[in-house]
Amino acid sequence: MTSSAPPTRPGLRALLAGPIGICLANYEFGVYGTMSALVINDLFFPTLDPAAGTLAAFTTFAAGFLAKPLGGLLFGRVGDRYGRRAVVVGGLLLMGIATIGIGVLPTYATIGVAAPVLLTVMRLLQGLAVGGEWGGAATLAVEHAPEHRRGLWGGAVGVGGPIGSILGALTVLPLTAFFSHEQFLAWGWRLPFLVSAVLLAVGLWMRMGVAESAVFRERVATRTRHRGDMRRVLTTNGASMALVFFLAGAAVTGIYLLNTYALSYAVNQAGLDRTTMLTCMTTAQIIAVVAAIGLLTRIDRIGLPRLYQAGAIGLALMAWLLFAALDSGAVPVVLVALCLGQVAVNGMVVSSVPIYVLLFRPEDRVTGAGFSFKTSDAVLGGTTPLLAGLLVQATGSGWAVALYVTVLVLIALAASVVGRRLLAERTGRPAPEPVEATA
Repeated sequence: MTSSAPPTRPGLRALLAGPIGICLANYEFGVYGTMSALVINDLFFPTLDPAAGTLAAFTTFAAGFLAKPLGGLLFGRVGDRYGRRAVVVGGLLLMGIATIGIGVLPTYATIGVAAPVLLTVMRLLQGLAVGGEWGGAATLAVEHAPEHRRGLWGGAVGVGGPIGSILGALTVLPLTAFFSHEQFLAWGWRLPFLVSAVLLAVGLWMRMGVAESAVFRERVATRTRHRGDMRRVLTTNGASMALVFFLAGAAVTGIYLLNTYALSYAVNQAGLDRTTMLTCMTTAQIIAVVAAIGLLTRIDRIGLPRLYQAGAIGLALMAWLLFAALDSGAVPVVLVALCLGQVAVNGMVVSSVPIYVLLFRPEDRVTGAGFSFKTSDAVLGGTTPLLAGLLVQATGSGWAVALYVTVLVLIALAASVVGRRLLAERTGRPAPEPVEATA
């Protein structure tokens, strides 16, 4: 029988080190996304008309997404050659420096056109760091985990994301409520970026105290380290990368549908109040995070593929329910739909992180998992609000968006079946299943 003893203190630090970095990443991206809609255009693009300034602000937001896959490649090769710990510490440090840098950046009124240029540079650095450190954090967590607890340890990395988004919302909303518009423009907007220094300090303390994974140390000891041939990594892991791309694609599409586009549709198409909708969205996220933490305690008993597939089916059903709820205008129904959707997506996220890592050989894990996941995040996730808006504009309703989500879910379900077989080849045993079935 396998032991179910709680982690030791070093093990607990290793367990929490992954989520804290992902939490910081999502906090920063969430805060910047909100600021792009509120003040970035006035502070850094004042010479443009309001519509063009907002568009320019969102362009700098998109720059962070475009840099994510590149970060997955660059940091990934460092993680596979020199160690996972170097990536999670370096990526977190770069992310924190870039975010604090935005918080102290002079505006257009002070340094002119150099301000938006520097802002874009900071966003690119953020994107590189987020794209790079995710693969290291996920790999380090899974490789540190006891074999019968890979779901718990890897899934914990996935929970860090929504927690960071919630923290970002809870930080910005009080500031917009308590400060006048003039105070917020003058200095209040900087506070959420500067507050990230606290998360950075905690994250660095945790990650610097985590030892390198035994899997990587064994490769170093036996001198099986690869030379970082990027072309070899990309050409010999095509199947695994495609699987991660589509497995992640359905999940990240659900995330941006629920967290971004739902607000636009609710206000502009369904006529719901913006503040009411924001309250419903934040409430649903909090409930879903609590549910995800509960799932983590049972995830290794439920089985990773089984939980992912259940979440994916739930996401497809939720997409149809969501637009029906929004069109009804009934706030309680909207809240229920959002909660169900968030729970489904979080179930997909926490169950898929260990799968992404284990689909790759140890010498390619940080690169393979990080690059393919972040490419899906940028290509499918980042385009979700735009594509959904175009579909609604063309059809006049949300059914086309729901159909699009359903198609991605069907592809993801097929990928989960193929991925289970590939996992068996990679690990020499069946894909992670319920503990009762493998103990």
